[in-house]
Amino acid sequence: MNAEKSMKKILIISGLLSMVLTGYAQKMTLEESIQTALANRWEIKNAQLEIQVAQGENDQLKAKWLPQVKGAADARWNTQLQTSVFKNAPFANGQDVRLVLGVPFNTTVGINAEQKIVDATAKYDRQLNAVNVDSRKIAQEKTKTDLRQAVTEAYYAALFNAEKVQLAQRALERAQAYQLAGRTKFEKGTLLLNDLDRLRLDVNNAQTALRKAKSDQLLSLENLTYQMGLAAGSPVQLADSLPSLYEKTMVMVSQESLERRPEILQEKNALKINELNEKKQSSRWLPLVSAYGSYTALQLNDVFNPFTAGTWFPYSFLGVKLEIPIFDGRQASLQKRNYAIQASINRNNLKQLEADFAYEIRSIATTLAQEKDNVNDTRANLELARQILETDRFRYEKGVLLLSDLKNSEYSLQNAETNYLTSVYNFLLASLRYQKATGGL
Repeated sequence: MNAEKSMKKILIISGLLSMVLTGYAQKMTLEESIQTALANRWEIKNAQLEIQVAQGENDQLKAKWLPQVKGAADARWNTQLQTSVFKNAPFANGQDVRLVLGVPFNTTVGINAEQKIVDATAKYDRQLNAVNVDSRKIAQEKTKTDLRQAVTEAYYAALFNAEKVQLAQRALERAQAYQLAGRTKFEKGTLLLNDLDRLRLDVNNAQTALRKAKSDQLLSLENLTYQMGLAAGSPVQLADSLPSLYEKTMVMVSQESLERRPEILQEKNALKINELNEKKQSSRWLPLVSAYGSYTALQLNDVFNPFTAGTWFPYSFLGVKLEIPIFDGRQASLQKRNYAIQASINRNNLKQLEADFAYEIRSIATTLAQEKDNVNDTRANLELARQILETDRFRYEKGVLLLSDLKNSEYSLQNAETNYLTSVYNFLLASLRYQKATGGL
């Protein structure tokens, strides 16, 4: 009695401990798992930072149109002054006169400013940067799509392995029950030792299968934890089930739209960039107009002394500068040709991608239809296996069916359950691929 009471206490404490530990585990649906991954994974955060960097280029482009103001100071010591020759100087009776111009020390302090007025390439720079920002956003969405797929596949695998653990556990319980009943018959002399050994072998095989199923479940949960960006060993509970996700997936309607595929959008943006660069090269032949000005103070002195009175002479000027390209070594025309070729490549890539994705959709749609039929077939087989087992159990209890035949019926049910879960799992994976192929993921 005391031993039984102690065992009951141990079971109660174990149950309470299990409940407490389970309470700390995060119970997540598939959608919650996806959102957790999108919030935690570093590549998503980096993608957002890259968008900010691209958007910051707009500020730099605007800053280029602000006045460029520079301060300048220059102190010069003329160690040897320049000599000029005045030919046939009238004040020297027509003789050549050599003049030494300047003073030993020249010092200048000034402020120079320049402002762009017309630059035909500027609008293309703004448009190119806008396309670059869009490209970063598309790249981010593609990263999110890939992450959604990875998390969803990991979630499906975790559910599938959890179901396999339950099937293996039930198989072990059945094998242990048969072994217990067989031991009783063996002790009564109604069962051969070889038959008892066969029952023990069934238990050993069931235990091995259960250990393998639990190991697979642990690995799949670790993979899901990693995909969600959680710390290693974080406890996670799955709130969904394969059948419930199957029912949700069946009511989803995915509209085929290749335009939503990020690969298509990326190629279109690459085409825009090459087309804009082609136009930008043409605009380089247009005039560049800018205004400039300067205010400078010049000191001329025989000695270096900036504070000598009467030696500073200020001057200032304003101007408008027009620059017209005449010949640049054919650089613009050659680059324009290259961009035109790249644009043609982009157009060909778009056609190829559209053909590839259209084929992919047709192929996956066929696979999806086949997997749906498999689910219906395995579900029907599962119901039939259950009916057969129920009938065979009644016959076994009446003594008109051998134990081996009853075990065969139970194995058939176990296979039917495994086949059904496998077909549901495969259907969900095919549905996931179809959603991605049609741009709906």
